[in-house]
Amino acid sequence: MSMLRVKTTEARVGVVGLYSSGKTVLLTSLINHLQDHDPDRFPLGKPGTRLRRFTAKDPDRGWAPFNYFGHRDALVNYGRWPSKTTDRAQFVCQFERSDWTFSDCLLKLYDLPGERIADASMLGRDFTGWSERMLNLFLNDTTYRTHTAPFLEAIKNPGATEAELLSAYRLSLANLILNFKPLITPSTFLLDLKGQPARPMAPADLAVARHCGLDADTQFCPLPADRRTPGTDPFDAFSTRYGQYVEQVVVPTVAAFRSCTALVVLVDVTMLLAGGVGMYDDNRQIVKDLFEVLSPGENKVFGPVARGLSKVFLPHQWRPGWITRVAFCAPKMDLVHPLDRDRMQALMRRMVERFATDRDGLRHEFFNVSSVVSTRALPAEPGGPRVLVGTPLRGADGRKVPPAEEKRFTASDLPDDWPLEWPAGRYAFPEVYPKMPARKDYPPDQVNLDKLATFVIE
Repeated sequence: MSMLRVKTTEARVGVVGLYSSGKTVLLTSLINHLQDHDPDRFPLGKPGTRLRRFTAKDPDRGWAPFNYFGHRDALVNYGRWPSKTTDRAQFVCQFERSDWTFSDCLLKLYDLPGERIADASMLGRDFTGWSERMLNLFLNDTTYRTHTAPFLEAIKNPGATEAELLSAYRLSLANLILNFKPLITPSTFLLDLKGQPARPMAPADLAVARHCGLDADTQFCPLPADRRTPGTDPFDAFSTRYGQYVEQVVVPTVAAFRSCTALVVLVDVTMLLAGGVGMYDDNRQIVKDLFEVLSPGENKVFGPVARGLSKVFLPHQWRPGWITRVAFCAPKMDLVHPLDRDRMQALMRRMVERFATDRDGLRHEFFNVSSVVSTRALPAEPGGPRVLVGTPLRGADGRKVPPAEEKRFTASDLPDDWPLEWPAGRYAFPEVYPKMPARKDYPPDQVNLDKLATFVIE
């Protein structure tokens, strides 16, 4: 650190998104651009800002390192993602910015599992309260009622055993996953503690392959009122396992979110349009739950004063931190034709803006981002077909295909507003292979990732 840089500014940025929302690609591209910074290709902060003395550091205690090199290699070689050993990770780096005179930057990037937000309703609720909430959802929503029919039928039988109840619940969760319903809790059924997601397979097979709890021996499911008598099984066993799950999964996850100074919330507009109105409703509820649990923001007067004083008088590791900035990010912008990209951002704003405006002292902005630009667009007329060019990831049958030559494909045009109702499959945005340069010191082309970074690294 140079003589003039007498302090360190610590920025803790959490990135959260559901599986396949582009979170890993965003983080990999961002790290590449910071490490091998080119102010012409990645303008950060004030015009002409340059980064120097970039150093990667070990993650904090209790955090697995974000596997940057493994993820970048997978993007370059169209390979499988490196196997994970945990559901969350951290990347820590330190660098100097030419637009910061007296401080260098210690940046901590948190790879946070959005799937865990479905468990947020457990915080502050006992097993009885959680059971009532889940059963109300299943009984009062037609789609949920349909897909959880095996479980709703099982709880009608007063003699149903613990094994029968758990089996029926897992089958119901499998039905929800396979019908694009992401509100899955316990969320370990969807994403286990090693970061391994549920894979598409027959519902019965998926129900056998996964568990709803910390592990196969500590599973639990909601119980109706007539099965929630203290001193009886399975109520006592489920209550104990529920408490263990909250302590070991929910509380640490929420603490990780709350430790951030800024949050990047990925809202995959292309996935929501392709998945139908049910997926939209569930994802909106997940973002709402996230804001209710984290309660981001600060006192408009005293919050900035407290943060300013702590930066001057306290070592960076002692400074208090809370979420004061939220960046809503619509990823995969390169799967949308340029004629529709303003609509992409407008749809995201319409969906989630009120959750941020309801919070005092919270700065928020909206970004549509392409972390790794992998398509090019052909000219189109308003109302005409939206033709893009890229390397297809999947064939006509939906199965993954080996990378081949680039092809033209048509993406759906985006509506001006979310429809009142739409089925899964009405909109389509074909996936493509990423274009990550093989040269490790040359970051990928990106759009608006620099603007997002400027907003959250402050």
